[in-house]
Amino acid sequence: MPNENVYSLKGEQGYSSLERVRESEDIREALLVVGKATRKGPKSDPTDRDYLLALLLTCRKFSRLDALLHELRCSARRLKAALKNLPSTTAYLGASQIFESSAQWARQDAANPKKNQTVQVDVEHWLKALCESSDVELRKLFLTFNITPASIDEAMLRCKRSMPQRTVLFFGKEALEVIIFVLTFLILIKSLFGELRLIPSESMVPGLKVDDRLVIERVTHWFRPYQRGDILVFYPPMTNLGRDPWSVFMRITGFSGLVYKKEDNVDIAYIKRLIGLPGDKIEVRPHVGVFVNGKQLYEPYVNEIADTCTLMQPPICGSVTVPKDEYYMMGDNRNLSWDSRYWGFEKQGRIIGRAVFRLWPMNRVGLLEQPPYQSKP
Repeated sequence: MPNENVYSLKGEQGYSSLERVRESEDIREALLVVGKATRKGPKSDPTDRDYLLALLLTCRKFSRLDALLHELRCSARRLKAALKNLPSTTAYLGASQIFESSAQWARQDAANPKKNQTVQVDVEHWLKALCESSDVELRKLFLTFNITPASIDEAMLRCKRSMPQRTVLFFGKEALEVIIFVLTFLILIKSLFGELRLIPSESMVPGLKVDDRLVIERVTHWFRPYQRGDILVFYPPMTNLGRDPWSVFMRITGFSGLVYKKEDNVDIAYIKRLIGLPGDKIEVRPHVGVFVNGKQLYEPYVNEIADTCTLMQPPICGSVTVPKDEYYMMGDNRNLSWDSRYWGFEKQGRIIGRAVFRLWPMNRVGLLEQPPYQSKP
């Protein structure tokens, strides 16, 4: 028999007049292994041992074959080791009979298959066929491990009994496990690495526009403190952050935006540029610019110079000192930005992360520039 019909279930001669056969995933992989080994090796035809070894080599954790061998109390590793120690044989032992024998076992296990009905040949049928091998040593090996057609049927029955019933409870459990996995993965990513944010207003025009999609990272602050010029996403002082388990869960998963309305002022985040660091003296001079520690900042990114000074309560049109562990934040679109001039300083503990990359729109995708600050001459 030509090689392609020996290691392929799809050859016409492989099944002669038998019904059509559909092989399982384990068997398809085994056939590929046998085919490659036969083409590379000195032998012209594979033997029953080659088919058994190939099947064992494709044994994967949680596969049908793995479960069957577990029920037979015979691991693939032990069977492969014993197979390797069998006395060698050079005779071609009619390995192609595995095809017909396994198909016969498959038809027998099927519930009265109609003529020309496709039959599923699986690993249990192959093992039964190998139990009938013309290789005497191989048959002895199967008997040593108490692998017979009867023991295979009993093992398959135990496998089916141990399988979870496909009930509503079963599918509910499966769905719950998927949801828990996804939520855990989402929380880890969002808490340790970063998240995506949408620009909702014009406060950062012209650099950032409405509906820009940004990547907010939460990694670099572990290696360096936030720097002047960083674009930060944060919860401003007037935003209410619930401390109850439900609020914390909704916040760390990012679902709070789907539950709370903007007017609720719950978990509302802003995006602004960091202007004042702890200890800095900040003065916003209307129609002139921003002064940090007495020196004017060079700010090519602003839309227009602010026409108001710092209007905290009480109003201060002069310099303010940034307290320890707090920041002074301003929007680039100075006259359309609700920022530290109005609501005060931002605490470090309410920072979400730093905007580093624009994902959308496509014509402006790229890294966000970090301004090289210098005193204006």
